[in-house]
Amino acid sequence: MPELPSVAIIMPAYNASHLLGRSLTAALVAAKGQKVLVVDPGSTDDTADVARHIGADVIRLEKRAGPAHARNVGVRHVDTDVVLFIDSDCVAHPHVVERVQQAFTDAELVSITGSYDDTPPEQNFFSLYMNLRHHFTHQRANTEDASFWAGCGAVRRTVYEEIGGFDAVQFPMPMIEDIELGLRLRKKGKTRLDPALHVTHLKKWTFRSVVSTDIKNRAIPWTRLILATGEMPNDLNLRLSQRVAAALAPLVLGGLAVAPPLFLTGLFPLGAAALAPAAVSAVMHSEMIGWCNQQRGPSFAARFWLFHQVHLVYSAATFVWCQIEHRIRPRTPAEA
Repeated sequence: MPELPSVAIIMPAYNASHLLGRSLTAALVAAKGQKVLVVDPGSTDDTADVARHIGADVIRLEKRAGPAHARNVGVRHVDTDVVLFIDSDCVAHPHVVERVQQAFTDAELVSITGSYDDTPPEQNFFSLYMNLRHHFTHQRANTEDASFWAGCGAVRRTVYEEIGGFDAVQFPMPMIEDIELGLRLRKKGKTRLDPALHVTHLKKWTFRSVVSTDIKNRAIPWTRLILATGEMPNDLNLRLSQRVAAALAPLVLGGLAVAPPLFLTGLFPLGAAALAPAAVSAVMHSEMIGWCNQQRGPSFAARFWLFHQVHLVYSAATFVWCQIEHRIRPRTPAEA
């Protein structure tokens, strides 16, 4: 049996003192004596002191920085075979380090990533939507040639250093720095997703934070990355089926809006026609709807599907806008 590689957990933690009692404690338990390093990128609370008190090694940066820079700093201070990144609002399941070690006995593996579990502690609708959407998507994503996710993702340290780590210049705040890193990792070896590598996400979401994060931190930078690299992955939120669903979503919402008055005025054929896109969408999302029904019942499943149409509309609109912006903006001499 091959020797298990050494692993260090690196946790960027900004103003996270209220979270560390759960997330850092769980990371220390999962590490089973291996190094756990918290990098505090300029917090204004007592995150660094709390992390030290709980038992982690701590590096505190004097100036505010994003998680990409914090992770890069952390990697420079460890010499293990593998680095496992866990976010400060993620509670690692006890087996995560063991699963990572077993995975990296494959000498060709350069990264492995996990997902949120399906038991988020925050129970409002938008927290459930975001966490369960992530879980559902990752449970059905490509397990080989996978994307990278830094909420719970591990990399072979030598490869990480070879490609320069996270791009903290392009992504100074939390965005898609992990997705961009994943594109470079794929060129170096196997990149894998382990559907059983789980963390519990502690974040509380609201309608405003969902839409803002989806657009500003995900859709805009991800679209710009696709346009810059020419790579459109058929995976996660960008599967071909989801692109088709996004194109259909405006017709779904429009049909749901106009069908009731059409039925009330006796225009039954037109009302039925207006609902046709919703019927097609429901069939396309039947697995998701069925899974949500099992998780939380039919009312939640219906609301989940309906808000997912809203998510698809604003995400697709952002993608189109970025495409237009890309075509009309002046090119620099380097791009010409």
